[in-house]
Amino acid sequence: MTIPIGVANSVSYNLDYDPVDTIKFMKQSNFDMIQIYINQSLIENTSKLKALRQQIHEQAIKHIYFHAEGGFNQHFLSHEYRHAFFNYLENFEQARVIYHFDEKEELDTMMRIVDEFISENRILYLENFFQEGGVQNAERNLRKYNAVFSLVNNFDVRIFPVIDIPRFFHQKLEFEANEALNWCYQVLNFFGNRRIPVLLHLIDAHHPAQDRNDFCPVGEGYIPYQQIFNFIFKNQVAVEGIILEYVDKINALKSRENLLTLLKQTG
Repeated sequence: MTIPIGVANSVSYNLDYDPVDTIKFMKQSNFDMIQIYINQSLIENTSKLKALRQQIHEQAIKHIYFHAEGGFNQHFLSHEYRHAFFNYLENFEQARVIYHFDEKEELDTMMRIVDEFISENRILYLENFFQEGGVQNAERNLRKYNAVFSLVNNFDVRIFPVIDIPRFFHQKLEFEANEALNWCYQVLNFFGNRRIPVLLHLIDAHHPAQDRNDFCPVGEGYIPYQQIFNFIFKNQVAVEGIILEYVDKINALKSRENLLTLLKQTG
């Protein structure tokens, strides 16, 4: 099994998440792709945005994801950030844009947002995200997340999933280990059955609080990645790529090494 592996600009945490630094690291370390979080402070910094645009074009980076700040909701729809963000994306062809799922938003509103955001120059991605803790809230959230894709992608794939695997296993959801794994399987299987490719967000940790001080390379923590990738391979879930969301570069490099070994054993 061969899957492209990339990094988020969180790996440049020690340099205030500088995306230009992440691009340099990506190219020097031969990662396949990159994810850049465009927050409010970055969108207001015209010099940084210009430097970022220049680096992307000069380095001829084709596989890039732009992560929006905020949730996929009515507030984002009307916020001035949205207009500045979309204007910046006009600098790039077929920009891949990731939004956080908002379980508090109405399904009808989310469908309307998809209709408004669909553009020939943008590809939309929706990432699983939990605002509320507890098992019941988590299960309600996941059913609603799947429902968005059932409704929006009824006749054609108009929005793609980003599956943050560690979130299933975070302590705030209060899932037992087997419950978290089963829900992870259910969501992956939902998209696998529909032949919709998924983008995976990965980290690993020694403790389910997933504090950044407890981060460790993928495959060396408590998240059962071997079982998850066995499931992905067995059920032929299409994986578009993997983004490593660490706050340092060492864990990202070691994670890629572990993942390549794991994927070789799985495939």
